[in-house]
Amino acid sequence: MKQIKFLILFLLSPFICLAWSENGHNMGGAIAYYYLKANKPATIDYVVNILKQHPWYNTRWQSKLAGLNPEQKKVTLFMLASTFPDDARDDYELGGGEKTKWHYVDYPVVPAGSKIKGKQPERPNAEEVITKLLSSLKKQNDPKQKALDVCWLFHLIEDIHQPLHAASLFDEQHRDGDKGGNLTYIIFNDAQRSVKLHSYWDRLIPGSFAGTPSRAQELLQMPEYREAKLYELKANTTVKSWIFNESYVIAKEQVYEKGRVNGTEDSPTGVDVIYGKNAKKTAERRVVLAGIRIGKELAKLF
Repeated sequence: MKQIKFLILFLLSPFICLAWSENGHNMGGAIAYYYLKANKPATIDYVVNILKQHPWYNTRWQSKLAGLNPEQKKVTLFMLASTFPDDARDDYELGGGEKTKWHYVDYPVVPAGSKIKGKQPERPNAEEVITKLLSSLKKQNDPKQKALDVCWLFHLIEDIHQPLHAASLFDEQHRDGDKGGNLTYIIFNDAQRSVKLHSYWDRLIPGSFAGTPSRAQELLQMPEYREAKLYELKANTTVKSWIFNESYVIAKEQVYEKGRVNGTEDSPTGVDVIYGKNAKKTAERRVVLAGIRIGKELAKLF
């Protein structure tokens, strides 16, 4: 009955946010795996053993793991952990109900000169849940719950690195906020149809499930994504700073362009190829940071 109630709620709500596409979350998990392999390899087996206690390990996940060699199984488990909270949205107990609010923490973006008053983030939210998980996970003794909590930690750290899971625009066109870009529309100069701003940013990490591990290794080898080159890792060391000093600022300055990008479905904001090129590069950097931070937090926890 609870699952039916949630399914009805899901169908009626147009603003349930999915941060990154499945490819984006898979990439975050794979980057976490290869970061740990290079820096704290012992943590990998500890995390894998936790995930083997997950309620989906012997059921839904087996089709993804069948026929893989031992290392492929490990990186695949990291990827499946990353996507689990989205995959479980139709299960009231595992991913529905109040948990649908865990995926974001929307701080208000109010353009200069606007008289609209922005609303502070709702609760519960991603910032609160991640902070709680980082405190409670090490002490969690229930194997099933520990596996579920690890999945949520993966997923929510990835979520908050998508700028539109850290901000909502409040202006004359969006007096009650644009729901993390779900009520703002853009259109590229050479396109025939507009797209939701949130959906556009969600899909900026391309790829396939099978191709993600090799692409993750490539990204970690790129000079600009070497740990020493990622200044954010030293500058911002708290969950709050990942959100407010990084994702929120990117949303305000780049995604919304300080309020210029504020189009409606009837009148979308025009953007050009430069906007798209910069967005793709920013998204790539954000998912690399997310994966590395997941790896670092897992190493500290376990």
